[in-house]
Amino acid sequence: MKRFCSLLLAALLLCALWLPAMAEEDLFDRSIQRFNDFCEAMTADEESQLNAKVRQKIGELRMDLPACIFYERKSASSLADFAADYYERNKYGCGADKSGILLVVDTKNAKFDVFYYGEADTLIGADARQALSDTFKTACHDEDLTWYDAFDRYYDAAFRTVAEARLHPTTAAAGVQTHAEGEMPDWYPEDTEGFTDFHGVDLPPVVDDAHIFTDEQFQTLSEKIRSMNARLGIGYAAFTSTDNYGLTPEAYSSDFLHFNGYGVGDGYGAVVFYLSLDPDDRCWLTTSINTYEPLFNYDVTYEIDEMVDSSIRGGDYYEAFLLHADYVEKLFSDMTEDLPDWYPQGTRTYELDRTERGYSQGVHPDAPHITDNAGFLTAEKKKALEQTLQSLAQQYGLDLVIFTDTAVRTPGYEDYADDFYYYNGYGADGICLYLFDTDGYRFGTLYYGKASSYEKLTLRSRLADTLDEGTPDMAIERYVELLTFMLGHDRLPMQPATAGFCFVVGLVAGLIAASVVVGKMKSAMKIRQETFAQSYLVDGSFRLTGSSHHYLYSTVSKTAKPKDTGSSSGSSGGSRGGSSFSSGRSAGGSYSSGGRRF
Repeated sequence: MKRFCSLLLAALLLCALWLPAMAEEDLFDRSIQRFNDFCEAMTADEESQLNAKVRQKIGELRMDLPACIFYERKSASSLADFAADYYERNKYGCGADKSGILLVVDTKNAKFDVFYYGEADTLIGADARQALSDTFKTACHDEDLTWYDAFDRYYDAAFRTVAEARLHPTTAAAGVQTHAEGEMPDWYPEDTEGFTDFHGVDLPPVVDDAHIFTDEQFQTLSEKIRSMNARLGIGYAAFTSTDNYGLTPEAYSSDFLHFNGYGVGDGYGAVVFYLSLDPDDRCWLTTSINTYEPLFNYDVTYEIDEMVDSSIRGGDYYEAFLLHADYVEKLFSDMTEDLPDWYPQGTRTYELDRTERGYSQGVHPDAPHITDNAGFLTAEKKKALEQTLQSLAQQYGLDLVIFTDTAVRTPGYEDYADDFYYYNGYGADGICLYLFDTDGYRFGTLYYGKASSYEKLTLRSRLADTLDEGTPDMAIERYVELLTFMLGHDRLPMQPATAGFCFVVGLVAGLIAASVVVGKMKSAMKIRQETFAQSYLVDGSFRLTGSSHHYLYSTVSKTAKPKDTGSSSGSSGGSRGGSSFSSGRSAGGSYSSGGRRF
C-alpha cells in the first residue's frame, strides 16, 4: 500500500510538472525561428543568440516577439501588408488570439515598423509603442552599434514594455490618449486612433510656445516661411516648446504636424524644425512626415545638424532657424525649379512615382551613351569610350549609359540616375553607371531588364578601388574595361591577388597529389640488397675504352627575378553610406526625425 501511494504521489508530481509545460508548449510553436536575418546583416551565431533570447521570454510574457531584417522584398506590397502576410504565413503568435509584436526592418529603403497583433494591439499603449520604436531608431543611428546590438537593445526594451503593460493594464488602451483637462495642448485630439490627415487652412508658419523670438524676429521668420511655402507649394513650419507633455520630442513634433494639418498634397508631406527646451529633454529636431520622409534622410539631417550646431549651443536660436529655413528652401528649389530640360515641365522630383515605369523597347543607337555634365572626361577619351559602348550595345542588345553630374535634383542618387535614364528614352534592357561630384564622389550602377542578372557581380567594389586610388576619368575607363569583360564572360576578371592565391593553392595541391603517387610507387618497390657491387652488373654491358670528352666552352645564363612594382591598398568604397531610419507611425501617422540633444 505504501509503495502504491508513493507511486501515485510521484505520478501526480509528474503531472503537475508536465501540465504547465504542455500548456506553455500550446501557447506558441517553438519550432519556428523568431528572428530571421534575410540580408546577412550579422553572423549565424548572433542570429542564433537572438532566437534563443526570444524563445526564453515568450512563455513568461505570454507574447510572441518575432522580427526580421531584409534588403528588398519581392512583392510591391506595403510594409504593413508584408508584415501581416509574414506573421500569418510563419504561424507566429502566442495563445488563442495569436498575440504578438513584430519588428520589420527594410534596409534598402531605410525604414522599419513595429506591428501589434491579438492582445498586443490593446495591451500596448500609444506612448509605449512610440518609446519602443524610438529605442530601435536611436540604436540604428548609433554608428558604434552593430545590427546585433540594435536588435538586442530592441528586445530588452520590448520585454520591459510587455511586462510593464501587464502590471498596469488599465493604462494601456492602444491609440487612445486620455488626458486630464488642460494637460495636453488644445490642438491635441482626445481620440488619436480615429484621427485622419487633413489640409489645414491659414496655419501659422511659426509657433513659438517657448517664447524665444522677439516680435521683430517672429515677424521676419514668419514672412520668410510663408513666402517660400507659397512659392514652392510645400508644408514647412518652425516650432518651439518648453514641454513635450510626456512624449518623446520626435513623437511630439510629428504630432504637431499631423494634428494641425500641415501636410500638403495627396501624400500629406510636411517638415518642421523643432526646438525643445523641455528641462528633461533639450534638443533640436528636423522632423518630416509621410511623403517628406525620404527627403530628410541621414545625410540631410546630419548636414543640417552640423550647420545649426554652433548657433544653438551658443544660444542664437533665431540664427539657427534662419539657417534651417534657407536650407529647406534650397533643397526644395533644387527639386522644383531650374531642373534639367529633360524633366517634364512642372515636375517636382520628390513627388514622382517611380514604381511602375514603362521603359521603351529595344536599343537606341542614336542616343548618347555618355552624358558627362561633371566634365570628368576629355573630348578624346569621351569619343573613344562612346565608340566602345556603341559597339557593345549593338552586340549585346543593351542600352549602356554613363551619366555624371555635379548636382542631384532628387532625394536619392539612384532616383536621379533613374530619372535621367527614363526621361531620355533609354530601353527596358540596359545598364547605367552614375557618378556624381557632390561633397565627395557618389556612384553606382543601375540594371534594367535582362541586364539584371549582372547585378550580383561585385562591379561597384572594383570601381570603388579605382576611384580611391585614381581619378574619376580613370574610374570610368576602368568601368568600360570591366563592362566589356563582364558582358563577354558573364563574370568579372579575376583580381591579381585572387589569381596568385589560386596559383599557390594549385601548386600546393599538385605537390600533395604528386607526393601521394610517388609514395604509393615507392611502397610498391621491393629492393634486395647485394653484398658486392658486381652483382648489379649485366654481363657484356660495360666495356672500358680510351675515349674521352673535350668541352670547348661553357655558358651560364642568368635571368633576373622580376620585382613586384605594384601596390595594393585598402578601400572603403566610393560613397558614404547612411540612412535615416523611419520609425513607422506616431499617433498621427508615419514620420522620420533627426537631430541632437544639448
